[in-house]
Amino acid sequence: MPFVNEYVSDEDAQKYDLDNLWNKYNYSWILKMPKALNHFEVHQHAWCVDKERSYWLFNCGFLRNENSRSGYPEPSNKEAFILHVNGQNIEFILAIHEMEVTDLYPIHFSYELVSMEPSCLPNISREHLITILKEALNVFKCSGIRNLEENAKSIIELNF
Repeated sequence: MPFVNEYVSDEDAQKYDLDNLWNKYNYSWILKMPKALNHFEVHQHAWCVDKERSYWLFNCGFLRNENSRSGYPEPSNKEAFILHVNGQNIEFILAIHEMEVTDLYPIHFSYELVSMEPSCLPNISREHLITILKEALNVFKCSGIRNLEENAKSIIELNF
């Protein structure tokens, strides 16, 4: 079964501690999980999951730029994603760049790999983990299940 965008059950959200994963990376110092879920139309976490292989991808949101010109933390163009494979979480930091848009695809952007930790797992190479990440991102697109309309109008390029 390939990756699909879904809302996360409360049991899985607790099992994988998704509130704390989101809070660890997301730049919002005002809204933390689980309170932040109230600001979504559906008050549940969302992920891109391959249930057959027990893999999932969770978007933790944008990171803060602590070294901004203003001297205050500001949102950056870097997003944190957690890819869960074989019981392990792999942290991917990806830089997002807007690309030229067309009438057919008004949302066009690319991702660039900034970092990956750990860089491999026992019996799974870095290259294979990146292949799994690409599979999931091509389904997740820009917002997963939270905005299927935008996803249908988006095209992403994976520059890694």
